[in-house]
Amino acid sequence: MKRTGWAATAAAAMVLALAGCGGSGTVEDKPDASPAAERAAREARQDALYDAALAAAEASHGSGEPAVWTLADEDTTIRIMGTVHFLRPELDWRSDEIDTALAEADTLVFEADVSSPEAAGEMMDFVSTHALFTDGRQLTSLLDEGETAELKAALDYLGFPLGAMETFRPWYAAVNLSVLQMQKDGFDPSAGVEQVLEREGKAAGKDFAYLETIEEQLGRFANLPDDEQVDFLISSAESVEEGSEMLDVLVDEWEDGDVAGLAALMSNPEMMGSEAIYDALLKERNQDWVPKIEAMLDAPGTVLIAVGAGHLAGEDSVIELLRADGYEVEGP
Repeated sequence: MKRTGWAATAAAAMVLALAGCGGSGTVEDKPDASPAAERAAREARQDALYDAALAAAEASHGSGEPAVWTLADEDTTIRIMGTVHFLRPELDWRSDEIDTALAEADTLVFEADVSSPEAAGEMMDFVSTHALFTDGRQLTSLLDEGETAELKAALDYLGFPLGAMETFRPWYAAVNLSVLQMQKDGFDPSAGVEQVLEREGKAAGKDFAYLETIEEQLGRFANLPDDEQVDFLISSAESVEEGSEMLDVLVDEWEDGDVAGLAALMSNPEMMGSEAIYDALLKERNQDWVPKIEAMLDAPGTVLIAVGAGHLAGEDSVIELLRADGYEVEGP
């Protein structure tokens, strides 16, 4: 099975909650070769990386339910759990620990507000200024002949016309491509963990807070160079027909609480495809979030933080950064 788009699928899966509704091939000094030869070399490398990561994930095991961590002082308890933004509706992922964390929380903290009328307006403004070409260019003007064919084949499989994406910048096209693929394969944003928790939290009258704005998150992608964005898009296109199988693997690791497995599969630069994508998606955001989480200890109460599971695995994770700052964080 083709593995080349695994990184893009993983990346897109984590950002989709904000994208409305992939990382790239590994960036390195490229040899003097044809675009087709470069793509073949990238595919071979990503196949090997995926196989090694999958073997590592299969060799590790979790507790059998999604991981939850606890950070506390005398008058504040903060629980932190990883999420998946799109899930199959039939999946039963709840646990007693998650139910208790939700019931006891005064405040639910998510990555960003994506459901309020204000958030909808912010998203519309961001898309119009950062996600669409405003200089007369079209998406395919940035692609070579082989890349255009790869993208068209993916869109044909999804039943979506290439012309409808011509005004999209590559990063935005990549995310929308992955949205289409996930929905075709039965993944539903309304079944995603944050949406489930939000519905129950609103019904219970809980408060809500957020770690970043839509612009702070998606701006990291919009500011990537065009070539990085194109790599992200083409890797996403390469994975379309196998994307659901890859995401099922991620969900299995998350549902098992296998933090080491998640780290092997996505929370590292090689599996995210490039340092630029890894930094934009995970590392820089984790670094920004940690001081905000630490500041929550200054106010008494109980908090449940629910963010994408990739942010809580690996050496650059929120959990490891908190521990490096001297905090005792209970959990895996």
